[in-house]
Amino acid sequence: MLIFVPIEMTVFFKIIRWPNVLMTVLTQLVIIYGLLIPSNVVPSLNLWQLVLLIVATALLTASGNVINDIFDVEIDKVNKPEKLLVSKSISEKNAYNLYFVLTILAVGCGFILSNSIDRPIFSSVFIVVAFLLYLYASSLKAMLLVGNVVISILVALVILITGVFELFPSITPETQTTYRFLMERLLEFALMAFLINLIREWVKDCEDVNGDKIGGRNTLAIVLGRTRAAKIIAVCILGIVILIGWYVYEYIYVNDLATYYFIFLIMGPLMFVMIKLWTAQTSKEFHLLSTILKVVLLLGILSIGIFRINYYFN
Repeated sequence: MLIFVPIEMTVFFKIIRWPNVLMTVLTQLVIIYGLLIPSNVVPSLNLWQLVLLIVATALLTASGNVINDIFDVEIDKVNKPEKLLVSKSISEKNAYNLYFVLTILAVGCGFILSNSIDRPIFSSVFIVVAFLLYLYASSLKAMLLVGNVVISILVALVILITGVFELFPSITPETQTTYRFLMERLLEFALMAFLINLIREWVKDCEDVNGDKIGGRNTLAIVLGRTRAAKIIAVCILGIVILIGWYVYEYIYVNDLATYYFIFLIMGPLMFVMIKLWTAQTSKEFHLLSTILKVVLLLGILSIGIFRINYYFN
């Protein structure tokens, strides 16, 4: 028994996609302890409030994964039958119950947190995100490009939410310049997360093209064909690599560690994926490239911890 829903612990961790939840938690911790505090910023949230923020965001991530599995049952029977959970390891009714419990807890934590910092309007963020996650799983995911963009925005929002809750409540005329600077940096990392996740979503669509056809979805891989879509994705990756290269040259080159990190751990793997997309044909190949992009996304988030613009703080 777990949070009033009859479900085995192993099934619970699988259906919430615990690596994704852990990645969400890690993102917020890296922002706070890797960027904000080292930049001599006193975070607005105390320990219990920070725990509420992390728990609320993690629960929303988990609930989004659960509702996604519920609506993907027929598609998953084709794309990944060995990983099918809903209807196989957990009934649809219990999956829905789990989703509702996770969502209510997430919104409740967000409501308590927002009121504790005298910003009740901030609680609307959690409500809107919960609504978009349901909408994404139930309908937006089937729309050409729309679902890809929405879920990528939500991934980027994890970065921005952390900055908003930690910086805005305690902003003063004296700290305004520093806080604005840090929010601009977080916006840049959020943009990078958005672009990399968007590319990964397109690659996943190439991987799952057979099941998506059966499910009546309208993806880039279905509209253009897997091969042509892969080549277009490769061109988009080239654009992202050029953008990141320009960013490194303009802002990060003064920090050798950060420069090498971006070149070898982010730009390098992106270029590898770009090259492999020109010849990728099978779902297995696209799955590998999708996994690499997920690792790149994680490494991009972790780079916040080593990111410094020395001339600003010296």
